Amino acid sequence: ENVDKQAINAILEFNPKKLYDMIYHQNLTMCGPGPITVMLIACETLGAKKAELLKYATSGDISGMYDQVVGYASLIVSK
Repeated sequence: ENVDKQAINAILEFNPKKLYDMIYHQNLTMCGPGPITVMLIACETLGAKKAELLKYATSGDISGMYDQVVGYASLIVSK
């Protein structure tokens, strides 16, 4: 969960380099790292100024088993 929060913060900060470094140098596992990185660059280029975390949850929140979980985050990017 701590690693998830670091990745989410990189997205909220519009910091694709930080996110890339986490993925490729700290072995962060996440779905769609390439598209997320490109999205950050494109949104910033198009004038987006803020990102907001709408919801974060883990599979453990549903199953009640927290020994191994998958994290899910929904974020919105806007001008």
